[in-house]
Amino acid sequence: MKRLSALALLAGLALSACGSAPGQITGNDRVSIGVHAGDATSFVTVTKAFTPEEVDEEGNVTPAKTVWTAGNPGPVTFTFMTRPGSDAVYITGWRITRYDFNGRVSTEVSDANKIDIYVPSGWTCPERASLPNYQSCQMYTTDGKIRNDVQPANGLPIGGFALTFADDLIDEVTRTNAGAYSVVDIEFTGESSNGQPVVVKASNISNRAIKAGDE
Repeated sequence: MKRLSALALLAGLALSACGSAPGQITGNDRVSIGVHAGDATSFVTVTKAFTPEEVDEEGNVTPAKTVWTAGNPGPVTFTFMTRPGSDAVYITGWRITRYDFNGRVSTEVSDANKIDIYVPSGWTCPERASLPNYQSCQMYTTDGKIRNDVQPANGLPIGGFALTFADDLIDEVTRTNAGAYSVVDIEFTGESSNGQPVVVKASNISNRAIKAGDE
């Protein structure tokens, strides 16, 4: 499988808790978590500049040349959210399960890449928004009683993780003198707060390299 350059931004940013949970649900009987790919496209513009051969008055020849330049590839950002009543989830890795590189498809599963993302549980409580590091609500009081003010709700959305695959398309543009694309399926792996394995799938992540400039 072609090497993938992945930009991982692990800021753990918490977004607004309004709205519905993202799609791509997976989990077990105590876990329900989704992942949303924001803007769902990683892209880069690759520009070709061609200078024709030049001959000066003394007959000196400057050969023709082609120069390619690429902009900064834009990433795909991911947001994770638990469903109401779900355990919290620790996302500890990601891997590619399908890779369509400009029409050449590979279903070889890539090696796992380590990440560290905590997704709070699908419960709300009066103090949820102010919990340190966006930790989950405590279900019990200090004397072991179940709290009545902890109720099922969409978990806090956790973003700040991004991957960019478009930079792997730059060489393909220069090779073919045309735009290029890739489509990636990803699995995020980890475990719930109760130690159960969790897999979250993000499919059809689209990446594009746009060819610009001279023909």
